[in-house]
Amino acid sequence: MWVYTNSEIPEWTGNDLTDRELAARICASCTARLACLELELRTAGPLTVGVWGALSEQDRRALYMVWLARRESRHGGGLS
Repeated sequence: MWVYTNSEIPEWTGNDLTDRELAARICASCTARLACLELELRTAGPLTVGVWGALSEQDRRALYMVWLARRESRHGGGLS
C-alpha cells in the first residue's frame, strides 16, 4: 500500500536504513502510530513484516520480546 503526503510516490529501495528513514518520515505525525504498532505486536508478534508504527521488522522483532514480557507481567503471566 502506498501512503504519501504529496504527489510524489516514495521510492522504496530495499536498503534497510533508507526504508526505515522513509517510514519514520511518513509515520512521524500519524496519530495512529502507537495503535498501529500495538496492533502489529498483538497480531503478528515475532512474525512481523513490513513497516508498522514507524518501525522496521528488525526493530519490532527486538521490541516484541520486551513488549511480551511487560504484557505478561501486567496480566499475571497470562495473555488476554
